[in-house]
Amino acid sequence: MASSSPRIFIEEVLRKFDIADYFASIVSGEEVPSGKPVPDVYLEAALQLGVSPADCVVLEDSRNGVIAAKEAGMRCIGYINIHSGDQDLSRADWIIKEIKDIPLLRL
Repeated sequence: MASSSPRIFIEEVLRKFDIADYFASIVSGEEVPSGKPVPDVYLEAALQLGVSPADCVVLEDSRNGVIAAKEAGMRCIGYINIHSGDQDLSRADWIIKEIKDIPLLRL
């Protein structure tokens, strides 16, 4: 999990939905030198996981997040989230309207 949100917020959301155990690493934007659109949060997550950025896929609902993912050298799925406003996701490799539309076979 790599997010611009404060760690306390990330952990609370993961706890609320009982999905914390699905994440081997959690990186908050407050734990890296620069926030999105700088790719620091994504690069740190890849480093902690011991994987190449090129082997990562990011799910993003913001313009700055998509830019950060692409600058990190990662593939990116742009998620049109009605709660995120009218975001420019055009740099994403794929753009989806529903999570069920993630192109799993192409990842």
